[in-house]
Amino acid sequence: MSKFDKNTLGNNLIKVDGKIIFKLQEVLDKKGTTKYALSRKTNIRYNTICNYCKGNVTLINVEYLKIFCNILECDIDDIIEFKLNEKK
Repeated sequence: MSKFDKNTLGNNLIKVDGKIIFKLQEVLDKKGTTKYALSRKTNIRYNTICNYCKGNVTLINVEYLKIFCNILECDIDDIIEFKLNEKK
């Protein structure tokens, strides 16, 4: 859960009924590489890459996304996706 979900900061952000889906693990699998190899090539901490693979990311680092795309030769939408929740 994001710190913004509870509106604890007194901000006036609108509530969006959707989620960010991280697909980094899928890209790694398609490319035949590992989190460890990506960590070595990028100098990004292994635990950080694990968090992106599991979707345990609160603040997205745009520089990391650019590095992932460059090293893995993929597009941003291969790594991250936004989906609105279906209305009932």
